Amino acid sequence: MYDYSDGESMSQYSKEEIDRGIKKIYDTVLNTKNITSRYIVILALASLWLDAYDFASMTFGTASLKSTFPSVPSVLISLAIGAVQLGAIIGAVVGGWLNDRIGRRNMFILNMILFTGMAILGGLSTNILELSIFRGLLGFALGADTATGFAYIFEYLEKKQRLFWSNLWQIQWYIMYEVTIALIVVPFFFTVHSLTSPLLWRIIMIVGGVLALVILLLRGRIPESVLWLAYQGRLATAKKILKQTYGIDLPEVPDVDLQLRAPARGVRSAFSIFRASKWRELVYSFNGNFEQGFIFYTFGFYVPYILLALKLAGPLASIVASAFLYAGGVIGGYLTAWLTPKIGTKSQYVIGAIGEGISVGLIALTYIYHLPLIYFVVFSFLFYFFHVIGPASQGMTSINAFFGAKERGTAAGWGYFWVKLAAFIGLLIGIVGIAYNPVSLTLGLAIYGVLTGIVGLIIGYDTRTYKLADVEELGENPQESVQ
Repeated sequence: MYDYSDGESMSQYSKEEIDRGIKKIYDTVLNTKNITSRYIVILALASLWLDAYDFASMTFGTASLKSTFPSVPSVLISLAIGAVQLGAIIGAVVGGWLNDRIGRRNMFILNMILFTGMAILGGLSTNILELSIFRGLLGFALGADTATGFAYIFEYLEKKQRLFWSNLWQIQWYIMYEVTIALIVVPFFFTVHSLTSPLLWRIIMIVGGVLALVILLLRGRIPESVLWLAYQGRLATAKKILKQTYGIDLPEVPDVDLQLRAPARGVRSAFSIFRASKWRELVYSFNGNFEQGFIFYTFGFYVPYILLALKLAGPLASIVASAFLYAGGVIGGYLTAWLTPKIGTKSQYVIGAIGEGISVGLIALTYIYHLPLIYFVVFSFLFYFFHVIGPASQGMTSINAFFGAKERGTAAGWGYFWVKLAAFIGLLIGIVGIAYNPVSLTLGLAIYGVLTGIVGLIIGYDTRTYKLADVEELGENPQESVQ
C-alpha cells in the first residue's frame, strides 16, 4: 500500500490504483491535442529567440565592441562574444540535470531571472573582463533554458504534436534573426550611419535584458509539466493542472501527492543516460547536434564577415544579403515541421546533412574559381535551407523522444551541450580558416556534412515509430521514499 498524509487525514491506495492513475494521466497527455500549443511552445522555447537575437545582433556588433575597446586584442573580443557559448555548454548540462530534480517551471523562472540581470549588467560593462563574465553567465541561462524548454514541450503536447512543434524550433531562431536585423541593426545603421558606434553593442545587450524580462513575466502562468509530476507520484497536482490547461477532469485518478520516484541527486546521475542500451540513439543525436553546431558556427556565423573581409559586398549590402540568406532558414524551418508527419525525422536528418555538405562544397568552388557573388549567395541560401531541415532540427527532437520524464531534462541538456561545444570550437576555428585557407575549411565541412548523413542513414531512428520512452519508463520499480 502507498500511504499519503496531508497532515489532517490519511488516505490509502493500492499500488495498482496508483499505477493506473499515473498511466491514465500519461495516456491523457500523450493522446490529447492541446489547443494552447502555439502559445506554450513560444514561451517554452523563448531562449531560442534570445539566442538568435544575441547571435544576429552581435554578428553585426563585433566592430562596435572593437571600437569601444580598441586596445584589447581581437582574440579577447572574440572570447567575450563566444563566452555565451562557453556558458551555454555548462548551463545545458547543469540546467538539464537540475530541471529533472526541481521541475521544469522552476527552471524556466530562474533561467530568465539570471538572463535578465546578466544582459543588463553586460550592457553596462566597463571592461572586456566584466563583459566576458556577464555574457558567460548569460550563456549559462540560455543553455539551461533551452534544455528545459525542449523537455517541457515534449511533456506538454500530444505525442504527434510534440514532434511537429519541436521541429519548428529552427524557424523561431531564423525569424528572430530576421526581426533583429529589421528592428535593431537596420534602424541603427540609418540613424548613426555606422555599425562601429560604441553604442550598438550596449543597446544590443540591454534590449536583450528587456526581452528576457518580458518573457519572465509571461512565464509566470506556465504550469509545471504534468508528466514530470505524475512520474514522481504527485497525482493531485497533476490532475489540477490537467483540469486547468486541458479542461479534463480525471475523477478515477487518486487525489494524492506521493513521492514514489525520488530523483537521484549524485554526480553520477548527470551521466545516467550514457548506457550501452542507448548507444545508437546517443551517437545519432549527439553527432547530429555537434555537426550542426560546428558547421554553422564555423561557416554560417561568419557569412557577414566573409562578405566584408573578402570584399564581396559593402556594409549595407552585407546586411541585405544576410537577411536574404537567412530566409532559407525560415523556409526550411517551416518545411521541416510540415514534412515530419509525412516522411519522418530520420529522412530529413539524412537529406539535410548531405544537402548542407554539398552546398558548402559548392561554396568552396566559388573561392577556387572566383565565381560572381550570386553563386556564393545562392549556395549559401541552400546551405541554410538544408542545415535547418537536417540535424539542426532533428537532433534535439530525437534526443528528447529517446528518453522519458525521468531523464528527459538531462538528455536534452546533453543534446544541447554538443550543439554549444561545437559552436564554441567552430567560432575559434572559423575565423582562422576564413583568414588563412577558406577553401580547405569549406571542403572539410562539406565532407563532415555528407559523412553525418551517411552515419544517420545507417544507425538513425525515425521518432514517429520509435517506442514511447515515456510509457516504457513507467515499468520501472518506484521508490516510496526519498533516498
